[in-house]
Amino acid sequence: MSCSATQPPEKQAANVIAWTSPVSPPATPKDGVPCVDADKAGENGASAGGVRAGPFGAVLRRQHGGVAKFWVAQAPYKGRAEALIKIDHVSSGTVAYYVRDAAATSLPLNDDGTPTKDPIYPGSVLLPADGNIRITITIGPASGCFALTL
Repeated sequence: MSCSATQPPEKQAANVIAWTSPVSPPATPKDGVPCVDADKAGENGASAGGVRAGPFGAVLRRQHGGVAKFWVAQAPYKGRAEALIKIDHVSSGTVAYYVRDAAATSLPLNDDGTPTKDPIYPGSVLLPADGNIRITITIGPASGCFALTL
């Protein structure tokens, strides 16, 4: 059977640019994971679907790609679990996955030097130079999505 010019081209698979650990992507709920607009999150972070993440401030948006500091946390903290971060570059279809180990959580300090009550999963992610991205974070049974324009 020959292909005619009127048939639509086959859809290309998304490119995966990074795996930090051999894990499977989280199952996406039937209706997807609703995203919050991280462009309006302010300088610190945002919460969605039982997870928190940040910072989403002006420094991150002006960075125009490369390695960026990015923390994630459970909201509220329910015990240690691996954190899986999925970064989708919407226009190119490129996807990157990052895993944060439960043993690598840390307690940030308050302004007075005392530890906060909620640990975070610190680390870095690689961001594209520009465009719309969706960051989906799964920690245990919680999943949240953050939409951001670079």
